[in-house]
Amino acid sequence: MQLDPLTLMIPGIIATAFAGLLLFGAWFYNNRSQALLWWGAANSFNAAGIALIATGLVTQHPILTAVGVGVTTFAPAMFWGGARQFDNASTPVLVLMAGFAAWLIMVAFPFGLDNQRWSNFASLVAWSIYLPAAIWELWRSRREALAARWPLMGFLAVHALVFIGAAIETIVAPPVLNQPPALTSWFGVIHFETTLFVMGSAFCMVLICKERIVLGYMEAARVDPLTGTANRAAFFESATRLYQRCREQQAPCSLIMFDLDRFKLINDTFGHQVGDRILRDFADTVRLSLRPNDLFGRYGGEEFLVVLPGASIETAYVIAERVRSVFASGNASIEGKSIPATVSAGVTSTHADIPLGAMIEAADQAMYSAKRAGRNRVERAVIEDPAGDSKVVRIA
Repeated sequence: MQLDPLTLMIPGIIATAFAGLLLFGAWFYNNRSQALLWWGAANSFNAAGIALIATGLVTQHPILTAVGVGVTTFAPAMFWGGARQFDNASTPVLVLMAGFAAWLIMVAFPFGLDNQRWSNFASLVAWSIYLPAAIWELWRSRREALAARWPLMGFLAVHALVFIGAAIETIVAPPVLNQPPALTSWFGVIHFETTLFVMGSAFCMVLICKERIVLGYMEAARVDPLTGTANRAAFFESATRLYQRCREQQAPCSLIMFDLDRFKLINDTFGHQVGDRILRDFADTVRLSLRPNDLFGRYGGEEFLVVLPGASIETAYVIAERVRSVFASGNASIEGKSIPATVSAGVTSTHADIPLGAMIEAADQAMYSAKRAGRNRVERAVIEDPAGDSKVVRIA
């Protein structure tokens, strides 16, 4: 069964061109997502190439058909480049041009072969390689929770399989050149499946970029912009969840309250820019001392909290002491100015069924005990529950 080439290809040309315009429009209104620009360009090359192929078939002009095949060869490379852009990775120009170079070699050099057939094969192989490579790029960054990633990978996988089938068909049962493909051939399937691919993949690419932006806004709403730590609301949400898990597992949970010493005096003496620098340096110092599952957040002003699930009070004390020592020695001088930047800390830990708020209050008491004892020190607060009802905080 044969189909008129215009009947077969015109819907694909329209759909591909529309997908390119959709992606360019999405990029224009959201120019932070360079992947949209790359995928828009990929669809534009594909639409132009298919249009040239269709024109060549109608006019029986093999050169137009060959040029169209070459133009479409840019499209899978651009899809791969767009996937790398989405992952904030560079795109090597030599790799980007490899598919087109292979097509050009096949079409331009006399190997004693059927150049047109083998140039078609080179283009099909390019699609068969670049599309799985794009899937790999999306798979590598799968830890970023983006729901549209999976259907996008699915569209790429189906499209790649169709081109692999067409490449094999070119070797096993070569189609008649410069003639419309049979409906039952892989080449016939390509033109129908292309419409589904370009529309589905364009929609998913726009959606996945939008998801990333929304997640970025959500993350920004949970992070203190100055120190990069969890803000108060996000900290308590996560701390409650961690603390509850420790209680269910009957595991210890420790907490550290930090408060920078005489921070108002530093601001008043050296200015708020130095004060901000001190806060950022302190946050960096704490992060370097924590385990991956520990929680660190800004409690307010110059006060910070750390939750250490599964850690004893001895472990919490060692961590707090290390932070205190490193911070005091690392910020003794900033830009040639002697800065009296130190921190006091209170630590506490419990196995008992004691509310998180009580732990924070105990650590707060220990921290103020450290300040009364001369600052730049760490004090322990042990929460005891001898009667099962009353909670006694002992500073040790």
